[in-house]
Amino acid sequence: MSAALTPNPQAGSGKAELEGLLSLITSATRDAMAIYENSSHGLPSVHSTTAHPLDTEASTFAMKNAIRTLEGACEQLCTTLAPPSHTLLNVCRNVA
Repeated sequence: MSAALTPNPQAGSGKAELEGLLSLITSATRDAMAIYENSSHGLPSVHSTTAHPLDTEASTFAMKNAIRTLEGACEQLCTTLAPPSHTLLNVCRNVA
């Protein structure tokens, strides 16, 4: 199960917050990998150009939870580390 990151706007340690995001990313990735490995289809390759057998199956709650955590933590990490103008430009591109 993925760890939870408790938001605290008063927290003074940016490093601790970033480490927390990295921990969430690692945990959620391992959760998703375990689901793939337990499916008997194995893990998808980063170089694959075809659909993985799990792509056509209904996602389990555990997989949905792992992917939501991964997406959210990655987005927060990128938003935190990127210059504000970069983040704003990406948001504007996604809206259009």
